[in-house]
Amino acid sequence: MKVLVLTADANTLIYHRGDLIRDLAVHGCQVVTSAAEDYEHVQKFVQSLGARHVPIRMVRSRVNLLKDWITWLDMFRLFRREKPDALFAYTIKSVVYGCVVARLAGVPKVYALLPGLGFTFVKTETLKQAIVQWISVLLHRFALKRADVIFMQNKDDVKLFTDMRMLPPGVPVHVTAGSGVNLEEYPHVPLEGNADIAAGRIRFVLVSRLLISKGVCVFAEAARKIKARHPQVEFHLVGPFDPNPNRVTEEEVAQWVKEGTLIHHGMIKDIPSILKTMHIFCLPTWYREGVPHASLEALSTGLPMITTDSVGAKECVADPTTPAGVLKQGRNGFLCPTRDIDAVAQAMQYFIDHPDQIAPMGQASRQLAAEVFDVRFVNQIILRAMAVEPANSAQPFVHQPCPQVAGA
Repeated sequence: MKVLVLTADANTLIYHRGDLIRDLAVHGCQVVTSAAEDYEHVQKFVQSLGARHVPIRMVRSRVNLLKDWITWLDMFRLFRREKPDALFAYTIKSVVYGCVVARLAGVPKVYALLPGLGFTFVKTETLKQAIVQWISVLLHRFALKRADVIFMQNKDDVKLFTDMRMLPPGVPVHVTAGSGVNLEEYPHVPLEGNADIAAGRIRFVLVSRLLISKGVCVFAEAARKIKARHPQVEFHLVGPFDPNPNRVTEEEVAQWVKEGTLIHHGMIKDIPSILKTMHIFCLPTWYREGVPHASLEALSTGLPMITTDSVGAKECVADPTTPAGVLKQGRNGFLCPTRDIDAVAQAMQYFIDHPDQIAPMGQASRQLAAEVFDVRFVNQIILRAMAVEPANSAQPFVHQPCPQVAGA
């Protein structure tokens, strides 16, 4: 079986789909990947998994029906040349275009995964946003009718698509626990007996693209409040600047760094190495997440969680309740209202006041990752829906960590 994996962002082939590409290859599939970029580190990584990468021309940050004809042409040529038995498309643009073009090119099976709906499907505040959302609804309705199976990453997105009549009747829909996380690639780092925690030098970290809707500014403002009372506490921001109109500017980050509010690490390839030096993960997002992959990595590492009670993000706090105020406390952390700086600062202050709770909450995070978000569970759902099974159906599912690629 030949499978073509299509996405808009080549780097996600490494950080989000490497385990799936490897598992497809392990199960005997010939795998070809395609994306907008032809990065050398992506080529090396994909080849190390037993697949190959073919770039196409695609502007991944926007949909423009008048200018994207070149993307449709490249996709059509790619599908006709490679003659895959199945297309596995993920990210909005790849799904919307890929499903339609694959059918025109005669691809027998089409599988669509919607990993997160971003800010296209949040509550509209302007006429422009309403128009963009209306167009997106029409495009999804048209494209998803061409899919054989649809994968979504949380039940809230399924409900939204059902209510907006974007899910075609008769097409199976499977819900996965986000993209999953490789528990071996992000090993547990227990926090019991940590000297820095005992000394009050607690380190909070946010890992994300630098977008306003990811809560980066909320994180910085909450950090400023805490720093005024606890100057020894550290706040670390990890992630690249983004061309998205919703971006946080370089000038804003430079000001936070200059005043000593936080440390900005920029784009880091080796995320496991930095997570193992941190104590609390914080992602105050209102971006409509599938399930944030960075949060899953933090759960696997064993970091307590501060995030928001919003779609996708809330999946990362186990058994949340509301003992008092606006915060919801769970076994491994807190859910805050979106855009609420004071609530995020209150959650941060809890860990400073109760350092003895950091280690047990970290243990609970690792347990949640192992019981719910293990990438093996996610890949089993996908492979079985695609009818990709070992030759011996009784054979257990074998999982191996993805190889490390220099420069990836």
